[in-house]
Amino acid sequence: MATVSPNDLAFIQAHTLPVVMGLKPRLAVAKGDLAAGRPVCTIAPAVTGPVGSVLTCAPGTWLNAPTYAYQWRRRGVANIPAATATTYTLVAGDSGYLIECQVTATNGAGPVTARSNAISAP
Repeated sequence: MATVSPNDLAFIQAHTLPVVMGLKPRLAVAKGDLAAGRPVCTIAPAVTGPVGSVLTCAPGTWLNAPTYAYQWRRRGVANIPAATATTYTLVAGDSGYLIECQVTATNGAGPVTARSNAISAP
């Protein structure tokens, strides 16, 4: 039987039922990935950095010992060609877009992808 941690209870109490119920499909996928030995993201990737400068992508926290690959994206548009490092310098073509980092975690059981928060390019 699964246990519910104090952090889980605090989350449930702080959010509405539709928010909590909306997480059920994502939790089912994570449970399947964990059972199969694939990477499981427990803390999402995060983009930081001053807008108008160099952005940095932290991969987040993952279970099952993955290696990471990065892809910077203009959210809702497309991948940014050749932007596959942990850092990305904003360019004029990014103006007006939300910039995010997609992290693909891979181990012997396969890849899993998660997206970061987005930062608005000036």
